[in-house]
Amino acid sequence: MKKIVVETVKILFVICYRIMRLKKYKYKLSFFLLLLFSVAFCDQIIQFGDVGTARLNKIPYDYASFAVDEPELIKFEVYYQIYNYFLTFDKKDGNYFANYEFVVTVRDNKDNFLKDDKNIRQIKLDDLKRTTSLTEFRTNQATFILEQGKYKIQLLLRDKNTRKVYTDEFDVKLEKYHQKSPKFSDIEFAQAVGSVENQSSPFLKGDLNIIPSVSRIYGGFGEDNKLLFYVEIYPGEKISEEVVMITLLRHQVYGKMAYRDSVYITLEEPCTMQLRNISIDELRPGNYDLELELRNKKFKKLDKKTVSFNIKMTPEMFIKYDYENVLKQLDIIAEDDEVDKMKDIKDLKARVIAFKTFWEKRDPTPGSKYNETKAEFYRRVRYATNNFSYLRNNGWSSDRGRIYILYGEPDQLDDYPISPNRKPYQEWHYYKEGRYRKFLFVDEYEDGDYRLVYPYDGLNLRP
Repeated sequence: MKKIVVETVKILFVICYRIMRLKKYKYKLSFFLLLLFSVAFCDQIIQFGDVGTARLNKIPYDYASFAVDEPELIKFEVYYQIYNYFLTFDKKDGNYFANYEFVVTVRDNKDNFLKDDKNIRQIKLDDLKRTTSLTEFRTNQATFILEQGKYKIQLLLRDKNTRKVYTDEFDVKLEKYHQKSPKFSDIEFAQAVGSVENQSSPFLKGDLNIIPSVSRIYGGFGEDNKLLFYVEIYPGEKISEEVVMITLLRHQVYGKMAYRDSVYITLEEPCTMQLRNISIDELRPGNYDLELELRNKKFKKLDKKTVSFNIKMTPEMFIKYDYENVLKQLDIIAEDDEVDKMKDIKDLKARVIAFKTFWEKRDPTPGSKYNETKAEFYRRVRYATNNFSYLRNNGWSSDRGRIYILYGEPDQLDDYPISPNRKPYQEWHYYKEGRYRKFLFVDEYEDGDYRLVYPYDGLNLRP
């Protein structure tokens, strides 16, 4: 969906550009109408995104509410993640230190201060590369006991080394859980579950330590490819009643049910805890809806919850569903007949092994969990896809995409989208490392497809 929207906007702007080159006033009026439509359409794009994706300069958060013993009160939990790249690390005695303060503030619907939770921490790292990691984070939780009502929740992260501040906020409406009929709590997505080793842990649920998945992003390969979530069921006035909990997973694009199961539960306690662990090994990547239904023995609906999550497209999932394009991507940096040998492999497990072997050969730090070369390669693939796609063509397979994947961000980029007597073109210059290279890309048909002009290796051209 996102790709279709982006392609549509690109086409609109190409049309606008061509209209502006015409001399008749009525065509230029059309241009402004199209431009206004495009701007409005772009606003919708900005609001569209994968569930739970962490964005630069945006604090990743999630929340859920649960019942407590007091009928009129509600336990409200805010989950958040602090990524290394948010913070500035100072070097001291061979290590790197960051200091931060995180504050969660609760205000009522008239913006009056009610409560806050302050968390002051120091992070110590021994590797400079980890200080700017986009994937390393720590998860925490703030818990409040509140009455039923509407609230504004404010988040503030303060980097104490630089005094830089990040903020965010959201509104929430809390309703009490003590009703006549059985009822679900909110759903808490989890990234890990362990036994209780520390009674002061903020993640305690009964005798379990449930670490929230703030991003709601899942996916991997083998045993790690599971969906974890936690929910509570409250009986209301129906103690000892048997109910049916139905779990459904639906892909948001295809709409079809991808998973369904039913569990019969006898509500013998004021709170029945359910921790679900569902294999998603056979599910396609994308955005999903998790639907929970609670029904009585006559199958009458008692309650329903629907929340969204995402199954990411990992390289391993890519192998399973689009092996041809996996090989095309690897072929950009492969040597000799590496990819040709991988094309003949038919078994999925053997394909995964060959894929891992390909990257192990290029791992600058063998034995560590993190392969910097692989991570940078797929970062470049994502960047090329997001920035160089046109019409129905993948950005990573375009001429600009391939050069970006091979050489990275150009040291200098000269862009000429509108030039007298010339088609739109770009010049990319690389000179900080190795031999000077200059690549010339021309948008011959003015459709966003910038084609590389000879010499294709970028050598022997003047700056």
